Amino acid sequence: METREQPVEAILDRDGNPLAHFEREERDGRPWADELCCAAAISPSTAAAAIVRSLAGWGATAAGDFGSALIDAGATRLRTFHTYTMALSPPIPEPTLPSGLQLLPAGQFPPAALYEALLAAYLPGHPDHDDEAPASLDGLYDGTLMGPLHPCSAVAWDGRRVVAAVLVQDAEGKPPLAGPWISEAFRYPGPDYAGLGALLLQCVTARASDAGLTALGLSVTDTNPAQAVYERLGFTRTARWTDLEFPCA
Repeated sequence: METREQPVEAILDRDGNPLAHFEREERDGRPWADELCCAAAISPSTAAAAIVRSLAGWGATAAGDFGSALIDAGATRLRTFHTYTMALSPPIPEPTLPSGLQLLPAGQFPPAALYEALLAAYLPGHPDHDDEAPASLDGLYDGTLMGPLHPCSAVAWDGRRVVAAVLVQDAEGKPPLAGPWISEAFRYPGPDYAGLGALLLQCVTARASDAGLTALGLSVTDTNPAQAVYERLGFTRTARWTDLEFPCA
């Protein structure tokens, strides 16, 4: 999820009272209402129909149960995901990778060196499969998506290829819903690399702690079994979100 802070806009009713607040962005060439939240004094079901009309043709990321209310009012759900945070209290011990693998800074490699493992990790049918994944990875490396790549980002290298990676963006904002963010965590599938993703995450959190970071955030799709791994490692769920699209008027 994008963590850069944007000016907050409001959707108003006919009397000028706020129905909802959001941060305006653009995704895939269309306007996007990020962090769309219902105004405190309004019930989500009351506000939903007016918001669906106001944001006709837009996409949005809605907080909590507000997403369900918007779907009931005519929006289409694209995906539901959860955000997590983990407090970093130095020192965090850094584990050792299995024999035959090296832990190397991700910045030593061009993003293309990670494409093969990324695409293998998110095959069609996976909840986080994305046909544009290589282009998104390029944007993470050059800092245009979520801020600069943090030096604690790391890959596992078997001497021939990258087999796993954890990328951290030095994103703007403060934890738990912004700030330093794990933008990607993936490994080659299969029993040969079982447990490697969690191990690499532990290495990166240790290096993030050594670098002075106080917390790391991440997001994960609701149906992705990796949620259990993050929770086992000490990440705590902070919020539930739903990506939506609104029908054109």
